[in-house]
Amino acid sequence: RLSKAPCLSPRDLEETIPVALLHPVFGQFLDDCETHSITAEDNAFTEWLANVSSDFYDNAEQRADEVNAVLASYDIGLCVTTHKGTEPEGHQVNGHLSVGEYPCVIAQFRERMVASVSEPYMQTPACYLERTRMQALENTGSPLPCFLLAFFGPCLVFAGAVWNLRSAVQVLTTPLAFFYHPTDTHNQRIVARHMVAFRKAVRSLKQHYQVLAKSPELSLSNTLSYPSLFPYPTSYTSLADNNKKTFRYRERVKDDHKLVFFGTLVEDSGTEVPICIKFVQSYSREAHWHCAQSGFAPMLRGFEQAPGGWFMVVMDELVGFKSLGALTDRLPKSAFEEIRTQLNQLHNSGFVHGDVRDVNIMAKKGTGTTFQLMIIDFDCAGEIDVARYPYFMKRNDMLVDRPDGARNGQPILAAHDHWMLDDIVNKKGT
Repeated sequence: RLSKAPCLSPRDLEETIPVALLHPVFGQFLDDCETHSITAEDNAFTEWLANVSSDFYDNAEQRADEVNAVLASYDIGLCVTTHKGTEPEGHQVNGHLSVGEYPCVIAQFRERMVASVSEPYMQTPACYLERTRMQALENTGSPLPCFLLAFFGPCLVFAGAVWNLRSAVQVLTTPLAFFYHPTDTHNQRIVARHMVAFRKAVRSLKQHYQVLAKSPELSLSNTLSYPSLFPYPTSYTSLADNNKKTFRYRERVKDDHKLVFFGTLVEDSGTEVPICIKFVQSYSREAHWHCAQSGFAPMLRGFEQAPGGWFMVVMDELVGFKSLGALTDRLPKSAFEEIRTQLNQLHNSGFVHGDVRDVNIMAKKGTGTTFQLMIIDFDCAGEIDVARYPYFMKRNDMLVDRPDGARNGQPILAAHDHWMLDDIVNKKGT
């Protein structure tokens, strides 16, 4: 666990909880890269950095010194060190910005875009792992967030690094190219926003580590002593009474590709309520609410927007329920008529579900041959004539059959919901 740093290169080596959900600085950085305002100072700095980064140098040391002088003028200067190595350039040039023993930024410099022995992005995770390995064992209260910068020629890559059960690294944005044309205001704006966002993020990390160094127990509530490190949000605003509610995580669902967790909410009365916390990048709060009001979906308790394009959905845990996909027994076809009735009501209210699969229909055995059924997973749901299937979805594979027209980016139709329900009835009904 302490010898590897998953960085999605190769892609099968990954941590499924993104860094933006393990510390808010990364999500805020991503948001600021899209929306932060730019001042005259920012534009002047960006122009200077682009000119210096696009120049030619004899070696990485010269590049690092020149680039770092520009960064220092913007209050993000690094401590640059040079180590003898086996690179064709002769040396390995590193940089860091730290608060005491805690690194906020780790950087690698290369004079050329391609190196025959190693490339800078692959070096930065190794540096982070080495710098934080012992801290991960000794400290609690922080996932040890750090920005990794890879300078190679006139380009720059931003990545985020954290500790979960092991260190993990994730590229945050597409590489910045500083050799844009003087008339290319679009790319100039992109570079400027990235650098403004980065300076803001560095200041935030400095504050984080200053607090951690003084009072480790006052940092984030999640700690590395947990069986796994959960996402950082631990509270939400109740949709029922608009009051702040705090919860604690218990466990993660067994499917590592879903960001779904079970937790416990302690009400003001002291009653403990089992809840489900889900993190998604698209969700129809309205469709879920409609189904919940008619008893066809778990009670929706909270819906929060988190930095970095994420939503946190808090709902009741369906205790005693199993998905139809997990049931070995077939259900009477009459049991599915209630699902069809509820789907019709959803459609009549102007919504579609978009993912009516057996794994998204939950069943609980009642008396005799009766079942209580609920539908979950409103990631694709939305308004009729507005909702569309997500890109990169698979239309047909070994596990999922979908109707004609259910393709990437195409409108989700009410008829598609019924087609998929009919498919379930044929496979699971008696």
